[in-house]
Amino acid sequence: MLRSKFQIHLAMIISAIKTDKYTYVNIHAEEVVTSNYLENDNSGIYGRRLQIITLNRIFEHLDKDTQRNIILDFNHIERCQPNLNKTLIDLKNKGYKLAFINLRKTVCDELSLSTVSNTKTQLEGDVYSRFFFFENDKDDLTEIECDVPALFNQTFKEKLIPFIESHGKPHTSSYVYLTSYVDIKKFLSYEREFMLFAIYKLALKIEKEWSVEIDKDPILICQSMNSAFIVSVLSNLLKLDILILDKIGPINKLYTRVDKTIVADRKYIVVSDLVCLGTEVKIVKTLIQFIGGKYLGNVSIIKTETLSKADIKREEATIAVFSINRSNNKELKYSITTDLEAL
Repeated sequence: MLRSKFQIHLAMIISAIKTDKYTYVNIHAEEVVTSNYLENDNSGIYGRRLQIITLNRIFEHLDKDTQRNIILDFNHIERCQPNLNKTLIDLKNKGYKLAFINLRKTVCDELSLSTVSNTKTQLEGDVYSRFFFFENDKDDLTEIECDVPALFNQTFKEKLIPFIESHGKPHTSSYVYLTSYVDIKKFLSYEREFMLFAIYKLALKIEKEWSVEIDKDPILICQSMNSAFIVSVLSNLLKLDILILDKIGPINKLYTRVDKTIVADRKYIVVSDLVCLGTEVKIVKTLIQFIGGKYLGNVSIIKTETLSKADIKREEATIAVFSINRSNNKELKYSITTDLEAL
């Protein structure tokens, strides 16, 4: 069992999403990249302090952006280094209009932003749901509603479509036909920055779902080399050990050395790249429980929803950042069929 230190090319911003109305950036996601791969302080997703190096990385990226409306998401940021407001002021003076969302009042005070007044700024409790770093309350940016989950989901779908290929063959581990095949390996390779952002979001979901168990160091386990990249990054972000079981596929059999790697009484979270019908996950779950380990659940970047949420028990549900379901499968040209119906 290893704790992976996957090296990432750092001349990148992983969370920038550009629309025709604004560019969105997740400050905490970029701080996580800084902390774990630039500063090497190994804080994972648990670092909550914004550093000047992170802002400089973001603004160097934005300085090349033709979009002048910028939405900065401060969710999970609780503190910041002193004197960061100069960087924000410099960007403002260059003509960028900055809107902050999920900004704690304490962080706003540390950044000395409250000197800028805009009547459209909204304080809810101790968090600014919207804080505008400009005075014109009639500016178009003040009327924009940034639905972050919807924005991420739409962006994921648009980026995924080029990597869905016609298939029309039997699924390798289940007795069904797939009309399409998601080339997740190419998706990871060609959309590296965005996929790192997706893995970051998956890490947050894992921490939220198993907040108590995370403190007891469960092991992240994956069943293929394709998902090894995902589990490697997750291990860094969650500070957890990993176990890679290669060649878990269509045949449900026990391997002679599994009992040398899976440890009795340890807890395991199975990590996948894409879960279609969950056959491989069930195999790994069986192996874990056969040896005496504790199966906590399954997480994946993408999952298919073949049943309604009401018909899935919580402990059997796959936690994912994107779902292929009845609302988008036709647009994605992705269907699952059997010989009981024509392809």
